[in-house]
Amino acid sequence: MSAHDDLRALVQRYARAADARDVPALEALFHPDAELDGVRGVMSLPQWLDTMRAPRGEGYSMHMLGDPLIALDEAAGMATLDTYGVVYAPDRTLGMRYLDEAVHVRGRWVIRRRVSRIVWSR
Repeated sequence: MSAHDDLRALVQRYARAADARDVPALEALFHPDAELDGVRGVMSLPQWLDTMRAPRGEGYSMHMLGDPLIALDEAAGMATLDTYGVVYAPDRTLGMRYLDEAVHVRGRWVIRRRVSRIVWSR
């Protein structure tokens, strides 16, 4: 697989793990020192994973992600991904934008920094 394919798969694995609340799978997708900046503010990876362990009020979610726009510096082992998505939950639907900085570590791509923003909701 190419680096672009691996990076596309990275965001798709995130969507499935987030929907399943599979915390070990989520943890494996991020660099241990990752920073996540989202609707709950800026968090370290352990802080964010704790929010994913908490009981869900909504009951479920389903992420539908578009193809990410990828800027790749394969020689440096770095990439940025800009991904639009729609997240469906029982009481609302969110239009999301995920801005990821990924690094290639020990033969695999992981997210080092994520900024997620709600673009619209209904």
